[in-house]
Amino acid sequence: MVVAQRRKVIKPTSRIIANVLFLLFFILLLGFNVKEYSSIKNEAKDLALARSGATFAEAQATSINKIRKEEEGENDGSVTTAGNEEEGKEIEAKEDISDKKSTSMAYDGDRQRPKWWDSSKSVVIALAAGYGLNVYQQFVGTLRATGYKGYIILGISKHPPPDVKRYLHDMNVIMKEVPLAENCTYKGYLMESGEPSTNKKCPAAYPDYKFSWARFPLARDWLVECDDCTGGVMLTDSRDAYFQSDPFTYPFGDKPIDYLPGELMVFEETPELTTDHWIASIPVEKCRKYELKGRPMLCSGSTMGTRQGILNYINSMVEEFDYWKEHQECRSDMAGDDQSIHNHLYYNSQLKNAVSIPHRTGPIHIVGVQADKIFRTSIRKAMEEGYGKDLHKAEDFVNRFGYMHWNESRTDERSTGGRRKDWRTWLPPEHNLIDPKTGFITNLNGKPSPQVHQFDRFGLMVDAYKLVRQTEDAAN
Repeated sequence: MVVAQRRKVIKPTSRIIANVLFLLFFILLLGFNVKEYSSIKNEAKDLALARSGATFAEAQATSINKIRKEEEGENDGSVTTAGNEEEGKEIEAKEDISDKKSTSMAYDGDRQRPKWWDSSKSVVIALAAGYGLNVYQQFVGTLRATGYKGYIILGISKHPPPDVKRYLHDMNVIMKEVPLAENCTYKGYLMESGEPSTNKKCPAAYPDYKFSWARFPLARDWLVECDDCTGGVMLTDSRDAYFQSDPFTYPFGDKPIDYLPGELMVFEETPELTTDHWIASIPVEKCRKYELKGRPMLCSGSTMGTRQGILNYINSMVEEFDYWKEHQECRSDMAGDDQSIHNHLYYNSQLKNAVSIPHRTGPIHIVGVQADKIFRTSIRKAMEEGYGKDLHKAEDFVNRFGYMHWNESRTDERSTGGRRKDWRTWLPPEHNLIDPKTGFITNLNGKPSPQVHQFDRFGLMVDAYKLVRQTEDAAN
């Protein structure tokens, strides 16, 4: 009986103690969650600004306001290391890529923000397989001529010509041979027979992706392998691109800022080209069943970001590739549908912490539309002025002699160089695209565009030798 009575007394006392402990734990947990919620809410606000298609000016203003708050002591001073974000399934199977050692990242309270890049630890990555020496001179030669000391990783063919391999070695390029698969398993559109077409060329490492898709996971593999590539990352086309200054040191705006606008930067083409263009509208409408109307066209061949930002971007692209290849209405043999997917992901807020950079305001200047318009107009003008009996002959004339000083070429038809007394004035001034003192294509602020993309639309008169010489002259 005594024991029973003691149990009756002890039991409610234990319950009271347990309830008190639980209450204290709940209060502590609630306090932590309120602080965490506040941080997440602020981060969500910033991400919404970037993901909603915010302009660079808005994103830059947000960054500057935060910097001012830090200087005024409004930041609580806490420094935390962000844990790994959820990675795509393919990269997750390979290794942890949190990159906490990255020198390109700065921490602001509970929020991770990208700080200005260290160019010497940055990397330019491109698939550049099967080209002649002149293409590598134009791409790599101009990049090194800017004084860029960072990494260059190029995917090249399995057995490159000796002169190409020697040149890339001398330019300190990391060469990644890309052997072809014996059998590609990517299936395109349905043929008349009812069977899906099979793309004839694909890399052995990713036989289920056509080359325009496979370059993304290949770039991811190469980036993960480069432990020292902790600065900025540029994913870019190579055949139709060259450099005029170091893209990782470009000062956004009139005054450089300490922090980049986002972990991922996507680049707008000329304002007259929108997502109404078939390359974006038709594939997206066919696959995802909605119209991607009237937004600035983003170029999938020109993307920059932090190491982690680019890895996250590639994971998002690969995840969407997997969806498209599993749905017949999404599959095609078209080479440019990576741009369709690129625009779809950005405008549907599926690219983490991304910001679009307006045309001609950032490190990459996509000149394709305007260059093609100048080229076609010059061909018609040349024919009208008697420099070709038809458009074909006039096009050949413009490719040989360029856009300026046509009357001078008539005085000495034996010398193509005689007509361009000053090659720095190679583009008519009425287009307001170049600095006549240097020949550089410029951004809206008058500074040289660090990378010029789709320059081949100007025609054949823009050669690698001139580009390298121009960049070296400016650097010296």
